[in-house]
Amino acid sequence: MDTKGRIMNKYDDQYYIVDEVYDDNTLYLKALKKSANRDFEYKKMQSGDEPLFFENAYKKEDIATGSKKQIKQSHMNGNFLLVSNDIREKIKDIQSNGIQLYPTVIIDDDENFHDNFWLFNVFKKQDYIDFDKSEIKRYDPKDDSHRVKKYCLSDEALDKVPEENRLIFKPSNTDVGFMFVHQKIVRIFNELKVDNIEFYKVSEWKKGMQFQEE
Repeated sequence: MDTKGRIMNKYDDQYYIVDEVYDDNTLYLKALKKSANRDFEYKKMQSGDEPLFFENAYKKEDIATGSKKQIKQSHMNGNFLLVSNDIREKIKDIQSNGIQLYPTVIIDDDENFHDNFWLFNVFKKQDYIDFDKSEIKRYDPKDDSHRVKKYCLSDEALDKVPEENRLIFKPSNTDVGFMFVHQKIVRIFNELKVDNIEFYKVSEWKKGMQFQEE
């Protein structure tokens, strides 16, 4: 039961919403045009094609001010997660539906290529949200882009899928397209001491909380 007295579903304490830690050290990534044109946000990338390329979205500003952003073990491009080889080695055997790990390069402000990254390429979203129990602004069953204030996961939908096939997913019919990960994935990030990615338990998350100061 949450703070408003609603009965939460069992998976709301097992899954987390992924986001960046927003501070002065955050490296905001943007895809190079040749990568953005490949529509990696919703198309499955073909094995053997060239990697995806990303760079600092504020490169000019950071160079002008002498701000050097560190390349860490994980970064994000919007709501898409990028991970280093160290993380990938621990999760490479995961077979989550609609997800693939695709080779990725981060180009730093000195034009050095960091080619040890992998993007969570989400080519199919999943119907794992319980819209009846979620808090939604102007819910319409025909809408494919709901503005969700508080999520509730569907026990019925998730029960039908083996756990190993739903450790990572993006929900369909929502406006933001957050990435959701199982507690097993969070545990791996914690073991590797990743400090620039935040995980919010679904049962505790509410819209806008990632921008609120502690």
